[in-house]
Amino acid sequence: MISVRTVEGELGYFMMKYMMSFIFAIVCSMPCIADQLETEELKIGVLSKRGPDMVYKRWSSLADYLTNTLPQYQFKITPLTFEEIEPAVVGRQIDFLLTNSGMFVNLSFTYDLSAIATLKRKILGQAYMEFGSVVFTKVDRTEIIEYPHLVSQRVAAVNERSLGGWIGALRELDSLDISSESFLSLDFLGTHDAVVYAVKDNKTDVGIVRTDTLERMAAEGKIDLTNFKAIPLPIQIKTAKGYSDNYPLMLSSRLYPEWPMIRLPHVPDNLAERVSSALLLLPADSKAAVEAKIMGWTIPKNYREVDLAFSQLKQGAYKKLTNYSIVDVIERYWKYFFIVLFFITTMIVTTLYILRLNKDLKRSQAKLKTLATHDNLTRLPNRILFSELANKYIAIAKRENRNAIVMFMDLDRFKNVNDNYGHDVGDHLLKEIAGRIANILRSDDVIARIGGDEFLVMLWNVESITNAEEIMRRLIQVASLPIQTNKSEPVEVGCSIGASYFPQHDDQLDGLIKKADIALYQAKNKGRGTYVIYN
Repeated sequence: MISVRTVEGELGYFMMKYMMSFIFAIVCSMPCIADQLETEELKIGVLSKRGPDMVYKRWSSLADYLTNTLPQYQFKITPLTFEEIEPAVVGRQIDFLLTNSGMFVNLSFTYDLSAIATLKRKILGQAYMEFGSVVFTKVDRTEIIEYPHLVSQRVAAVNERSLGGWIGALRELDSLDISSESFLSLDFLGTHDAVVYAVKDNKTDVGIVRTDTLERMAAEGKIDLTNFKAIPLPIQIKTAKGYSDNYPLMLSSRLYPEWPMIRLPHVPDNLAERVSSALLLLPADSKAAVEAKIMGWTIPKNYREVDLAFSQLKQGAYKKLTNYSIVDVIERYWKYFFIVLFFITTMIVTTLYILRLNKDLKRSQAKLKTLATHDNLTRLPNRILFSELANKYIAIAKRENRNAIVMFMDLDRFKNVNDNYGHDVGDHLLKEIAGRIANILRSDDVIARIGGDEFLVMLWNVESITNAEEIMRRLIQVASLPIQTNKSEPVEVGCSIGASYFPQHDDQLDGLIKKADIALYQAKNKGRGTYVIYN
């Protein structure tokens, strides 16, 4: 007979074993749970100029690409209409914003936005970084040929804040002294597609959209492009801007930089830099680029032409600036002037003191940053900064199929200088030779002192091995020239160089440096004052 005590003991044993297994499973899963909890969601607001479905279709893969590139963040696309963008910026509902250039310039006046990249739009298989407005009508409207013919016509545009869908064309109208009030009617329909359909269905006479809209809709089978014609850019403006006839799309206005990827003020600098770097490295044949119909991204373009458009039209931020005179401001806020005056005297001394402290702090920070990334004697980059810059060049070289050369330089007979003349003379010699080397290299090349009498050099985008060898001979020549010191006679040294080529010898910086070091050792064994290419 089995006793009750025995059954209870076995039951307790199995329960204890089950509980221990359960606790072990929870403990093992905690790192995964922690990783998920640490993932931060970042929202990219995208202007929905053709509806939210099109936004998701075009840009969701870009969010996936950024998430895969920066796995500690989860990027998500948020479609926004023209009216929704500013509230989203004010309320920090988004972290990054992809919108037209006009909205970027206007919002920047108030919200301190900054562009971290400009997209390269794919049009007819080519990359384009500029766009404009298209003023178009149906081909059977033979009476509408140029801008003055818009008078007394029904006109439809996208939105009052749309650069391509209104403001670009409005600027040309203003340059020709044609007022929009001379139209029979003016309607803003919200999306570019809606404007095209309105012209197609004879609900309006003239439409205004951004360049590539008609061509894209035709490629999608939504319209027949042969049924439409564009009003050309006025010849005097075309001549003044130097535009050619090679632009492949219908065009009726000046060209403006393409859409920027915008970083909101609350986004940290280091995160913005990482997102910018990821965008710049986006391959043109990637899924994200193909679905977005772009060729990738480039560094932020100059948006001055957009600013000039708003300035000419007294729109956006310039509308607020031109509505008030100094007298208006004083009359409206005179009570506050007295309050401000009360505090000014006290604040002046405090402000000056704070400014001085801040200046000292910035000077100290700049000095610390320089010390961290530069050689204190020669002011050249150190190994840390050299590695950072050289790795960036190698990444670009891989992407663009370019060549690069890493050189390891070592001064010959430098120890004799220190022993015979002292370290002060040795330091003077190092600074002089560092300057000579820098004068020979191009501004894009990288030079660093990595310690003692050793230097690292990267020649970027080298045309040929012959050119590189000529540079190495010149470096050896200038290093061997006499150097005048405070001693009675000049001091002479020389240098030996070991070199390795990217990508022939290695495609990683550490490997290139090691192989250049091996070649330097061989150069030393050959009798110094020469160079050896790694073999």
